[in-house]
Amino acid sequence: MSDEIEEYLNDIFSEHRVVLFMNGGVQAPTDAESMMARDILGALKIDFHPVDVSRDPRLLAAVQQRSDWQQVAQFFIDGQFICDSYNLTPALKSKQLDKILTSKKVPFDEAVAQQFRDMNP
Repeated sequence: MSDEIEEYLNDIFSEHRVVLFMNGGVQAPTDAESMMARDILGALKIDFHPVDVSRDPRLLAAVQQRSDWQQVAQFFIDGQFICDSYNLTPALKSKQLDKILTSKKVPFDEAVAQQFRDMNP
């Protein structure tokens, strides 16, 4: 990973506690995984910073190296990889996401989280 990209990632994590690395912008994700992650985080009213990794293959590679995970979109809190878009739903269903968000003091709409679980047993 280049020093320039590493510095860029460090700047993102120092300026934003909650980050979603995705393909495309928050208004126009370019794949279903990014759209799904954006929609889940948005529904939970989690304040996140979106980063489009599709603009620079070096950035995508750096994020994948940092998380040791290939799938995008990737959700980070305090510079720590939490999960990818496919695992957000199971983490929400099992309340694991609630525990992570609570332990990291990331505000979210608990009523929406419970409503999601009630609708998706």
